[in-house]
Amino acid sequence: MKEICIEAKQRISNCMLASSSGNGSPVSTSWRSTHLHNPPMRSTSAYDSMERPFRWDKKRGRWANSADFYFACTCHAFSSMIFSEILVHALMFGGWKFLLLSYSLAIAFYALPTFIIQTFLGQFSTSGSISAFRVSPIFKGIGYSILLVNITTVPYYIITSAVPFVYAVHSLHNTLPWMSCNNTWNTANCSVHDKYNAEDDIQDPHSTVEFFRSVISSTSKDASAITISWSILLGALIVGFVAIAILLKHVSFIGKVLRCICVLMFGFFLAIFANVLIQQKLSLHNFEEYLHPMLENSTEGIFGAVRCAMLMATFVLGPGWGSVITLSSYNSFRTDSERLSLWICLTHVLICLMALLAGSVAFDHFELHVGMLHWHVEEEHFLQFLYLCYAYFFGSLSSLPNLWSFLFFSIVFLAEFCCLVIQVVSVLTALFDEFEQLRSKKDWITVGIGTSLIAVSIYFCTQQGFRHLDILPNVGLLTHIFLSVVLLLMTTWVYGRERFQSDLQFMLGKTISNFKIFLIRFITPVLLLFFVIEVLYFFERDELHQALPWIIQCIVFLIAIIYILYKVCQTSGSWPYRLTQLFAPHDWHPVDADNRRFYEEIMGTSEMLVIDNTNL
Repeated sequence: MKEICIEAKQRISNCMLASSSGNGSPVSTSWRSTHLHNPPMRSTSAYDSMERPFRWDKKRGRWANSADFYFACTCHAFSSMIFSEILVHALMFGGWKFLLLSYSLAIAFYALPTFIIQTFLGQFSTSGSISAFRVSPIFKGIGYSILLVNITTVPYYIITSAVPFVYAVHSLHNTLPWMSCNNTWNTANCSVHDKYNAEDDIQDPHSTVEFFRSVISSTSKDASAITISWSILLGALIVGFVAIAILLKHVSFIGKVLRCICVLMFGFFLAIFANVLIQQKLSLHNFEEYLHPMLENSTEGIFGAVRCAMLMATFVLGPGWGSVITLSSYNSFRTDSERLSLWICLTHVLICLMALLAGSVAFDHFELHVGMLHWHVEEEHFLQFLYLCYAYFFGSLSSLPNLWSFLFFSIVFLAEFCCLVIQVVSVLTALFDEFEQLRSKKDWITVGIGTSLIAVSIYFCTQQGFRHLDILPNVGLLTHIFLSVVLLLMTTWVYGRERFQSDLQFMLGKTISNFKIFLIRFITPVLLLFFVIEVLYFFERDELHQALPWIIQCIVFLIAIIYILYKVCQTSGSWPYRLTQLFAPHDWHPVDADNRRFYEEIMGTSEMLVIDNTNL
């Protein structure tokens, strides 16, 4: 044990005293060490504050490989939202300059800092999205809000997995069913035209459109708002029970499954992207046309591009809310999560830009041969772009249309399936980490929650429920920004800059420059404030007055406020003492015995050094 502590202390001392100039030369190094003799906030034991002590679940496990965290955080990059029309329209009306500039800023100063903070909370505490708030227990109500919202959104991912699964299965037919009118669901006016008159207000329904309508059961006789799509229901049952079977396995097995799926999707997508470039014979001139906006200097187009950039950056933070905290909690304590966070963000950027180009090609191809989207074709659903434009594009290819259709919809299905698995893992991890008494009943609780959510997803198999799927993106964007603001204030201001920086350096075993912390503390909040104003403006402009998004937002705030009031009332002592106890971290330390002993030794004797680069 003594040798372990000496080796670890030597390692952390070396990294703390290392020069941030890059060459390590003592001549060019100018630094001033700051001793934390009086840290801004003393960590208290749960026993001191009369809180229930946190007991780590020693059977929770870890990733089989450190790379599994990378694959788990990138496997959802191919989800249906990345292939939606939002990105294409932002490029068309805002142009590549405003879109890419806004996207770069959003990734650098919003997604990446938030990702690092969530990774720090999960990896340092080895706990889910509720117990990780031990860093400042007064905010634990946010964790319960995250749990509730994540539970309610699981049925969404069940359905978004089932629909591409249905398309992938149908692509195995000899003739793609959405490319012919010889099916039982086709009407007398069904058409397979590849040319049309753009000036006509009405076009005969294309076979691609009628297949989409048949999937959601809007073409059947006596169809109503509660008519169930049996194909989607069957797909939802298959997807849901396969997910339950995987979730009953150990987390190391789940990580291997996500890793294999991610590698498979990468291979499929590269093959599809190369085929798109070859089939369409894209030249530099065509590429420049896609980058050129349709409306020059359009204010609405510019604001739309900024909004799209925010949404694209939010994809990095994973499905649901707090999933990065959950996934990082299965890392080993010394995993270099900062480097992995950077690679994850870069991977998302690359996939998003490639999907943007592929979407532009599919959109042009559809409007050139079938009809004008939102004019000749209007199915009143934000996923119509994915299941109309891409289905027709791959179905109309001259060579191997079935293969390319199968590969594409398999990618979307696997990505949405990964989102589903990650979402349920986040829910179960939060429950089992926070409530010790539930750990002995993991299998029963997993099956019970999974089965219940599958039953709830039946509503979304109806026409009315399927239309409600477009609410989640609007809810998710604002809630993600709100959560990012809370986490940023909690870690870098309430917990304290020095403590946050010291803990991060202790965990990673390397120096974190003051400049990076400065960006997180001051630049990111300004950008997040601008994003909040931007989102609220678009909510008002687009007249998004549906009750459900605002109800969900109110629930998130209400649970957090109620928990704060409850804890303040439950804590004894004067008001300043109560607030001090609730804001102070409780049982905040590594769960591993060796790392905890070394951490408490450093923080207790105030030997932790923080590099001060103000004189550089």
